[in-house]
Amino acid sequence: MEQKDFSYQFYKTTSEAWDAMYQALLSAQKSIFWEIFIFVDDIAGSRFVDALCEKARSGLEVKIIIDAYGSFSFSWAAERRLRDAGVEVLRFNRLHPELRLARWLARLWFRNHRKVLIVDEWVVFLGGVNIHAAYQSWDDMYLKLAGPLARPLLRGFAKSYISAGGEKRNVRKLLGTKLSDDLKLWKEKFKFIVHSPRFKKISKTRRLFVQALTVAKESVNFLTPYFVPDKQFLQAVALARRRGVKVNIFLPLRTDSKLLELLALTYYGHTLKAGANIYFLPTMNHGKAMSVDNTLGHVGSINITPRSFYFNEESGVSFSDERMVNDLNVLFNEWKKIAQPFDEERWKKRGVWSKIKEWWVRRVENFL
Repeated sequence: MEQKDFSYQFYKTTSEAWDAMYQALLSAQKSIFWEIFIFVDDIAGSRFVDALCEKARSGLEVKIIIDAYGSFSFSWAAERRLRDAGVEVLRFNRLHPELRLARWLARLWFRNHRKVLIVDEWVVFLGGVNIHAAYQSWDDMYLKLAGPLARPLLRGFAKSYISAGGEKRNVRKLLGTKLSDDLKLWKEKFKFIVHSPRFKKISKTRRLFVQALTVAKESVNFLTPYFVPDKQFLQAVALARRRGVKVNIFLPLRTDSKLLELLALTYYGHTLKAGANIYFLPTMNHGKAMSVDNTLGHVGSINITPRSFYFNEESGVSFSDERMVNDLNVLFNEWKKIAQPFDEERWKKRGVWSKIKEWWVRRVENFL
């Protein structure tokens, strides 16, 4: 994209994204704000801890929010080290019990699934990438934006910060509602989703996918590692197919969650009946992305699951810039070349034991 003071970059593997994020941290001059679902201070995460400590000691404002469940393995030693260096560390939705037990149990389901890194209020990374050595070989989808676009994500960070126990006065400057003139110029091409189901009953995330299927004229591509669609999503797929729209869903052949993989199996029949094409990628792909014709693209942290729709704090960005959408569609075309189409006949011949497991996992799907 050739507009002044703006650039973007897609990363399709975890390791590529890590390298870019690390370099951005080292280049930070003013501030670092980071909210992330899984952050483990292992061989992969230790260099990020080092960089955060270095920047905080040099006088930068450094704040990080990690999810208490997703980052359960983030050590207290690393947290103390960060705090001693001047980094403010908050754990979102802590797991220790409260006196109001029923309220605490209900609150446990709400997790911060965002993966947003904001450097100097100018460079933004968002998508599906976590920090854990086990994910180093994964494919994923991460998007770097550099330009006057960070305001909605800064507001989202500030609200998560307050929800996690931070003092409002420390992030008041990030909560401003007035859009800069620069951001107004970009607003039509970039729509940020900062989804917090605790505050709104309507799922912005599901509405995003349903609207995409509603406005598509030729094709819609979805990339998701976990696939647990609801009735409204499948109805939107069926209506799109009646209009002649091709709907392609890309999934990893094997995921890191056997339960979610098994649960997805139970929806393949409904999805095929709705008219979608299913493609299996040969390696684990943790990316979450969507393209609509050659007019709209989306990258974020949102899975096609009830948890992402209704229980998680999520984030993403939709964009209509022609070059960006084209670049994303190039990636979808590359994935299609290496993907294996769904074998419906083989699926129909699966054994009784497989069907029993599928029946069982449907009983607990709302908890996954």
